[in-house]
Amino acid sequence: MGLEMTGRALGAAGDGGVPVPALRYRMVSVSPGELPGLRDELAGWSRCAGLGRDAVEALALACYEAMANVVEHAYARAGAMDVEAVHFAAERRVQVTVTDRGSWVPLDWGSDVDRGRGLPLIRRLADEAVVTPGDAGTEVRMSWSTPGA
Repeated sequence: MGLEMTGRALGAAGDGGVPVPALRYRMVSVSPGELPGLRDELAGWSRCAGLGRDAVEALALACYEAMANVVEHAYARAGAMDVEAVHFAAERRVQVTVTDRGSWVPLDWGSDVDRGRGLPLIRRLADEAVVTPGDAGTEVRMSWSTPGA
């Protein structure tokens, strides 16, 4: 896993104008064991961007679900995933985009009929969520309003 932080600040936190750089994770491959660390990094970043506690928890869970979908559904074996988190200060919102370059790989559902709740959960947790599937992969774009919006 590689972490790249952009060089320019794209917003300011609600606590006095501390710059909040965008986060960009560029991954060659991703495994389930890496997801909790990514989730925690995104939660910390969203706190710096000014989200309240409930919104931070919603963002962390929604992002985890989107990343878990990449691990479970995008590739037959490990594949690449990108995660980008941007704070749009002027618009008073944060946006996280999870992108893969795979194609849908159905799971062997067997007797586990209690699955398939990730995308509806993401849509309930985010202020806005857009899923864009395509031949070159899938993009899940989620956004949350920051206080004062």
